[in-house]
Amino acid sequence: MSILTAFDVPAADFLLDRTLGAVPEMRVEIERVAVEDEEVTPYFWGAGGDFEAFEAALDDDPTVDDVVTVEGHDDERLYRVTWARDARSIVYAVSESEATILQATSEDGDWFVEILFPDEAALSSFQDHAATHDLSFELRRLHGATHSEAFGRYGVTDEQREALVTAYERGYFEVPGAISLGELADELDISANAASARLHRGYANLVRSTLIHDE
Repeated sequence: MSILTAFDVPAADFLLDRTLGAVPEMRVEIERVAVEDEEVTPYFWGAGGDFEAFEAALDDDPTVDDVVTVEGHDDERLYRVTWARDARSIVYAVSESEATILQATSEDGDWFVEILFPDEAALSSFQDHAATHDLSFELRRLHGATHSEAFGRYGVTDEQREALVTAYERGYFEVPGAISLGELADELDISANAASARLHRGYANLVRSTLIHDE
């Protein structure tokens, strides 16, 4: 039985402690963490801060091995980062227990992290590793289900859900659309680029969680 958990984790025990300390106004949103050939490589969005200072801090951050800017907008940018593998990290504990980080969002030096464990043994392994290395986290939620689709969130973040639901309710998906992308962005109080990015990321998460079952 899969187990969905949600934790509050200090940046010092998760990721980008030095970077977020240098640019505290930057908000980082990690959508999914993939582990391949012992490398932990997530994509994440950064928004709300000085990008030049943020990227300079990323280059100096000991938790980062490599960073690539994949996509850039005026108000947010998408990065691909290879994290340094460090046993004194929640990310390492997640990869060792073969769990999946569904999303992680930084705020005021802490992270809110949703992690999907394949079973109770994986969750127990994660807890043992965290205890052995004195890693801090606070459990917010814990749910079990036989299929991850039953969790109801489908891997969609709160911001993506707001964009998708607002678009649906305002008729954006109708043919022809009742409102434009710009009008939808105004409803959400964000830029048109940011609205488009949230919709596309929300689509991708919904498809992955509801239609793709062989990953």
